[in-house]
Amino acid sequence: MKTIVCYGDSNTYGYDPTDSGRYAYAVRWPGRLQLLLGREAYYVVEEGLNCRTTVHSDPCYDDDKSGVALLPAIIKTHMPIDLLVVMLGSNDMKLRFHMQAADIARGAALLIQTAKQVSAAKSPDGMPCEILLVAPPLITEDLRDGACYDEFGDRAISLSRELSNWYATVAQNSGVHFLDAAKLVTPSPVDGLHLTPDGHEVLAQAMAQTCRAILTHC
Repeated sequence: MKTIVCYGDSNTYGYDPTDSGRYAYAVRWPGRLQLLLGREAYYVVEEGLNCRTTVHSDPCYDDDKSGVALLPAIIKTHMPIDLLVVMLGSNDMKLRFHMQAADIARGAALLIQTAKQVSAAKSPDGMPCEILLVAPPLITEDLRDGACYDEFGDRAISLSRELSNWYATVAQNSGVHFLDAAKLVTPSPVDGLHLTPDGHEVLAQAMAQTCRAILTHC
């Protein structure tokens, strides 16, 4: 059985912007991915957390938002891992972090480096797990009418459009796989940030195809 760990933020958690709740397991993309891949050959682990960043602790919430800080424990918990899917970066665009796209990409690169080191150290053969870096969905102009605008501001709308190219370069330089969610899905018009149920379905379908291809050839 192949183990796939999905490591992300609120769009992996399945945040529902219409009521600030959480989509059902069968709706959010990791749950859909499990159903699409089947339970006989694949085990999909959900590790989504609202407001998670690539590398930043967030003083406006609590101390558990830094993706790189918690990643080693997550990897050790679920080893052996065949594929780690990382989709983070949206929360790094918040105004309080003052980040450029290149800086966010450096955070993604550090996540990859950490994942390789920890998974290799815990692997019987000393080899790291496969890694799929996913550029997050765009943040749209609907952000201005949503509850998250004060945290992100207009800057995040343009910044999100720069991220895909930087992430693609990080993936290539790091020798990992890449998927651009910005080309696949559009956030909900409710807040311009979080996915709709249809968006989760589309992303899950693309993830299923990508994960099968990676794990068939690795």
